[in-house]
Amino acid sequence: MVQVIFLENVEQNNVGDVKNVPDGYARNFLFKKNLAVMATPEEMKKIESRLEKIKKEEEKKVAEAEKLAEKLAAVEITLEMQIGEGGKLYGAVTNKDVAEKLAEKGFEIDRHSIEFPESIREAGEHKAHIKLGHGVSTDVIIEVKPAA
Repeated sequence: MVQVIFLENVEQNNVGDVKNVPDGYARNFLFKKNLAVMATPEEMKKIESRLEKIKKEEEKKVAEAEKLAEKLAAVEITLEMQIGEGGKLYGAVTNKDVAEKLAEKGFEIDRHSIEFPESIREAGEHKAHIKLGHGVSTDVIIEVKPAA
């Protein structure tokens, strides 16, 4: 275990939190993405002066993500897919399909942040869960219709 200071909100940890985390998690994820630094006495002194600024930046990022979440919650996506007998799709709706439709509507969302509660394999109305980062997420309604 290694003690780290979080520079951004990560999962249940907030900016400025000092926590013990597994070595691999710190080395391979937190440090590489500049989400945390090693909690040494020197870093503690450096961070104290920067902490207020970092917290304000994080609050700003969270506010931006919440605004985006509100806009996305109002969006409905219509996908026209090849549908066979009984309303079953030939294949399934993918996160790439949803990301492309969102891009057409002006939202640049990474396809890896789009999840489905269950696989979409039939026509009708479904939901996609989108993680926007900084602890903010929203759901988008997807309408799957037969292709003309």
